[in-house]
Amino acid sequence: MKKILKIAKLELSILFYAPVAWLVLVIFMVQCSMHFFNLYQGIREGLSAGININNITYAVFPDQPGLFTEVLQHLYLYIPLLTMGLMSRETSSGSIKLLLSSPVKIREIILGKYLAIAVYSLLLMLILCIYAVIAVLTIKDADTGLIISGLTGLFLLTATYAAIGLFMSSLTSYQVVAAISTLAVFAGLRFIGSVGQETDFLRDLTYFLSISGRADEMLKGLISTKDVIYFLLIILLFLSLCIMRLQNDRKHDSLPVQSGKYLALCAVILFAGYLSARPSLTAYLDMTATKKRTLTLESQAIVKQVQGPLKITTYVNLLDDNVYFGLPAARNTDLQRFEQFRRFIPGMTFDYVYYYDDPVKEDYEAGMTSYQLDLNGLNTQQKAEKVAENMGLDMGMFLPPAEIRKRTNLAPENNNIIRTVEYKGRTSILRLYNGFDQFPSEREISTAIKQLLIPAQKVVFVSGDNERSIKKKGDRNYHMMATMKRNRIALVNQGFDVMETDLHTQEIPDSLSVLVIGDPAIQPDSTEMRKLTAYINQGGNLLITGEPGRQSLLNPLLAQLDISMKEGILVRPSKDDAPDLIYGQLDARTAVAMESAAAITYTDRGRFKTDTVVMSGPTGWNTLTNVDPSGTLIYQAGDEKGRFPIVLALTRTINNKEQRIMVSGDADFMSNAALDHPKGANQLLVNNIFQWFSNGAFPLEIGRPVMTDDQLSVNRKQISKLKLVFLGIIPALLIAIAAIILIRRKRN
Repeated sequence: MKKILKIAKLELSILFYAPVAWLVLVIFMVQCSMHFFNLYQGIREGLSAGININNITYAVFPDQPGLFTEVLQHLYLYIPLLTMGLMSRETSSGSIKLLLSSPVKIREIILGKYLAIAVYSLLLMLILCIYAVIAVLTIKDADTGLIISGLTGLFLLTATYAAIGLFMSSLTSYQVVAAISTLAVFAGLRFIGSVGQETDFLRDLTYFLSISGRADEMLKGLISTKDVIYFLLIILLFLSLCIMRLQNDRKHDSLPVQSGKYLALCAVILFAGYLSARPSLTAYLDMTATKKRTLTLESQAIVKQVQGPLKITTYVNLLDDNVYFGLPAARNTDLQRFEQFRRFIPGMTFDYVYYYDDPVKEDYEAGMTSYQLDLNGLNTQQKAEKVAENMGLDMGMFLPPAEIRKRTNLAPENNNIIRTVEYKGRTSILRLYNGFDQFPSEREISTAIKQLLIPAQKVVFVSGDNERSIKKKGDRNYHMMATMKRNRIALVNQGFDVMETDLHTQEIPDSLSVLVIGDPAIQPDSTEMRKLTAYINQGGNLLITGEPGRQSLLNPLLAQLDISMKEGILVRPSKDDAPDLIYGQLDARTAVAMESAAAITYTDRGRFKTDTVVMSGPTGWNTLTNVDPSGTLIYQAGDEKGRFPIVLALTRTINNKEQRIMVSGDADFMSNAALDHPKGANQLLVNNIFQWFSNGAFPLEIGRPVMTDDQLSVNRKQISKLKLVFLGIIPALLIAIAAIILIRRKRN
């Protein structure tokens, strides 16, 4: 060990007796200082303008373009300048012969030189630590763990680059060639992750070797054993290769023997890396303050109930526009989307089924295509063959329509790419959604798993009397809220089994979460009333929505609940909105946009406990006159000022269970048009309603603590002064120290 330390000390002195080491330190500090304080100034300006920034630590360091991200993008350029002379200098000067003939062991030489460059790497990290200290002192409740994790990742990456540079330096006597070769290896390790992705075994090996993105998770606060072991194994690999390279110069083994040693070393490293990357052998440490790189406590409580294998099968249609996401070449990226869940479910397995069939496009998907191919006039097989040829895929891996239909019926899913989640004989579905991020988030995945663990939550919508439809896409209907499969927040994607029933010809199913009567345009007949009355008397949950003008149709049914819809319509004076557009108060801060709403009245006969869910605002009134949407609103005789209930919730205990009933005087609040209203929290009300009916089971509440690092304690002038110190004074001092040392060295 003493010899290693002496060699490291000597190598460090040589390094700092040359201008390159000082130049790298100065350039690194100037670059980091400029980026760091520019970020600080931008955040300071945003805070001064009243913009709420509640995750400043993340914005300053790992975010795009944070300090750590900026360093990560340029770090590889510095290391070759430092390592190119470590061994090539010895070779070109001839001193390598003295080293090899000395009593010092080769591994001591290599480890000593590597220790020197590792110490220099620590100096680079020490510069970053200065900015970390500034952040901790000036950011309110700074996320210290996130910063430490990022520094750890950058140091391991720098140490890995150094080991590669040391090995490349041992292969040539030309320092420039060593530097260029090192950059070439860096590029190769970034590119290799895309090699052999179509083959399972090769995919895992090349993905392990890829250095691209290896430090990303650490920069964001998550340290995993597979990433740490990766860096350590790559360091070990290149240091061992360097030692073996010098030993071959001394021993002069034959080419087959040398090749065998190299291959054995690489095989051992690859096998160790393959094992370390197995999900069941990977451990994680979330360094963030709010554990945002880990599943929420709600999700953890769900996945802990999974005992045994849980299988996720992805059905990939060659003719689907999103086929790229499911192809073998994208497999590792796709599996990464479930990484947090694989941490907690060791028995999670994945399967991919490839097929081709004509997808059915919904109205909102019309015109969407990613093929840029003319497929008109071709049958299904011909389309598939043309697409496969264009994408360079083997048609043999895709099942034809007849074969896939034998295995499963994907017609209800329009032959789109979907995943099935299977556990103990039960199945749920994960889909791709509209929007920028199409893939299931933690909420949807947790929902799909929870559906396998609890009884089905059935929601049945009554049809037959021109109620709001869950299948039609017009503005008044409930398709988007209930059954729109590409809508992430639709009930079918949030844990509910949604269906329709016509009470003229069908019975009400058993074990419902809720029966929904959505604004019928025809008064229920005696058959329907008999079924509804029996359902209510048995304690079934019920949601009824109505509109002004429907009072006579619904009040006979509502009378059984001691409720009635008040005659007239609620209005509100406004310069910008129609008079019948009111904003019902969900709470003191939250309003729901309701177009054309009727007030609800309740007669307390001691049967139900009532709660007002939505109340009209203080500035409106109930009018019995016709409302002209484009006319002037005038309070007239017979109108009634005040605040009125719009949505009432009723509960009672019957048949040893709690019956839950909700009545709304507005049916539009959860319609296709209203859910996109820019001023109303309509979706929040929908979530609250169905969460209430499902006893809190769905939709899931996936919440994380709000970050409190939302203030900077430095002003613009102080930032400018710090910028002057770190961009001017300290670099100038470093240059002066370097000049003094180099001049003295030259005189000696």
